[in-house]
Amino acid sequence: MRGSAHTALLAHVLPLCGVLGQTLGASKRYVGWGIVGDVPRGDTEEYRSLVRTDYRFRIQEDYVRYSIDIRINPCKDEIIAAGMGIACCSGTSIAGCQHHPEVDGGPDLQVAYFQNAHIPNCKGTPFEADHNCGTFLEVHRLGDRKILADMGIDQIDFPSGYQTTRLAIHRLCVGDHELWWVVRTPSGPWVKKIRKFFVRSPSCSGPAGLAPPPEAGLPRPAIP
Repeated sequence: MRGSAHTALLAHVLPLCGVLGQTLGASKRYVGWGIVGDVPRGDTEEYRSLVRTDYRFRIQEDYVRYSIDIRINPCKDEIIAAGMGIACCSGTSIAGCQHHPEVDGGPDLQVAYFQNAHIPNCKGTPFEADHNCGTFLEVHRLGDRKILADMGIDQIDFPSGYQTTRLAIHRLCVGDHELWWVVRTPSGPWVKKIRKFFVRSPSCSGPAGLAPPPEAGLPRPAIP
């Protein structure tokens, strides 16, 4: 009798446990660490000091395994962009995206990016709030590992066509620069693509000890 009663009880309870388990599983969301304490915001020296720069480079020829492309100022020419304006390169093929590698320093710079494969991200992992995890575009001086500006580009796992974003370039000076496609991982950052561009202006103050430039204009008259 006891055995049959126990069996009947299990037959009644187990389905309820299954329903409860499904409900809890559906409501549970793994969000990683989240934002705990004072986390430096982007585009500050404090933030950039936390980003690892022990880069390793793995740059391959396009179409070997996957292709990565970066375009500078993709909608600069309004005639080519037609009525699309600054959205001319959003969700399009390469035919809709321009490339103007000479720019002027200013508040921001529009860039377009593309990868025909999954863009790695850290969403739903313990490293979700870590600055050193995810896929980023970084601005560097030519051959310099110091980050001048960056922007995460991994919000969409499988983007359709080119996507656009903006990078702060107010601290850039005249000279050669590079855009790096970087996958930041817990074991260190990997550089997957480099696109060169040139900043025409503004000029910046030279380093200490630099000889001053000659005075412009006519010399002062030798009259007492």
